[in-house]
Amino acid sequence: MLVGLIADVHSNAVALRAVLPILDAMGAEKILHAGDIIGYNPYPDETIGLFKKKKIISILGNHERALITGDTSDFNPYAAAALKWTKNTMSSDNIDYIRELKNVEHINLQGIRITLVHGSPKDPDEYVYPEDVEPDLLKADDCDILVLGHTHIQFKKEYAEGMIVNPGSVGQPRDGDPRAAFAVLDADTGKIKLERASYDIEKVIEDMLAAHLPEKLAFRLRAGF
Repeated sequence: MLVGLIADVHSNAVALRAVLPILDAMGAEKILHAGDIIGYNPYPDETIGLFKKKKIISILGNHERALITGDTSDFNPYAAAALKWTKNTMSSDNIDYIRELKNVEHINLQGIRITLVHGSPKDPDEYVYPEDVEPDLLKADDCDILVLGHTHIQFKKEYAEGMIVNPGSVGQPRDGDPRAAFAVLDADTGKIKLERASYDIEKVIEDMLAAHLPEKLAFRLRAGF
């Protein structure tokens, strides 16, 4: 059984539409998302529509929590402005969809125990960078595979205790590669492969500027940072 692992789509339906056919062609039977469906980019309702259509299992990211609480005190001005725009744009049905999401999901696939969390098992808003990863994170949640998001940096680390993976960001990569990032888990072998997909970045930039979203958020997509 193949499982798609994604994170931080951030309302980038154009990037998500580039990733989904690849996962379909690979034969992925399930897709797990490690939080931040919305924020930054200009297609929140379309993105959530794709999540519903593909039955993607997602958790809350910090942007979803801020949407629900209205608290953007820890956001930079660009992220806060984009979230305000998002909240004013989204349908009430899709806001209700966000409210139903959990902070953590525990999934058992063919005996593989997977934990899905945005930041870390210790703190849903903690940034776990590749250099911060340690096997104790697996013990903290007693899982075989820990799937993280939040940093927008793609990595995987393998230990005797299991594996920790950040599939990277579909919608706003920050590791120097502007292509949409994702990963694929083979539940039969327990192996994870990191993947990338090109998408029409210029269209997203054009639509962001037309929506009067912050220019900084638009132009950073070209650099993947």
